[in-house]
Amino acid sequence: MAEYVDAFATAYDRFWAPYPERMGDAWLRLHAQVAPGAERSLLDVGCGTGIVAARFAAAGYRIVGVDISEAMIARARERLAGTDAVLIAADATDFEVPRPCAFALSTYDILNHVGEIDRVRAYLRRVHAAVAPGGWFGFDMSTIRGLRADVPPVTRQDGTASVVAARGPLDGDRRPLHITGELRTDDGRATPFATTITNTAHPVADVLRALTEAGWVPSHVAAIDDLLTPVPDPEALPRVAVVARRD
Repeated sequence: MAEYVDAFATAYDRFWAPYPERMGDAWLRLHAQVAPGAERSLLDVGCGTGIVAARFAAAGYRIVGVDISEAMIARARERLAGTDAVLIAADATDFEVPRPCAFALSTYDILNHVGEIDRVRAYLRRVHAAVAPGGWFGFDMSTIRGLRADVPPVTRQDGTASVVAARGPLDGDRRPLHITGELRTDDGRATPFATTITNTAHPVADVLRALTEAGWVPSHVAAIDDLLTPVPDPEALPRVAVVARRD
């Protein structure tokens, strides 16, 4: 399991924010179209530092955020200060919410981070229990094609921080992402950090089957840049979005 230390949470905000910012806005638009007039409440599972949740909070949503990392939750509390957001440090497969939400969301491959299919099933059941009848659920995931692809290491830096993210070798259906870096203070001191995030590849068909078993009604699978349009062959894309509803 990855160790999301304080320094990594800071680097995440600095270098990985564009994707959750963009997808937060996209999922907001989707929820408005599939559930017009629905209660404005969001369950963000794997909320990280609260980037997506802040987008929804600004649109008037009541927020519940869940993340396994205390460091990420601490930064989310800072970002959502002044709102009534409830932020919970817990595993995505084992959490409870104060009251059900109308929309649940997981972004940036949380399903792949959860692990083997039995844990995915537990995650899907837990989210189902936390969403009100008639509510919706959306998440993105890396496909088998996406996780098998060899990509060069990514280096990002500015005047106060640097990170290197590099994929390790594929081990069956699992692939690690090694992230190293350091933060630097004004007086020149450096705080190094390292974490490994293991992603597990799942066939989209297996995920859809697990969704149904958990009580969801799958709506469609889409490309992440067009959440409303079903794609005919999800496995041809490196990452897809899945949309489902709760009866």
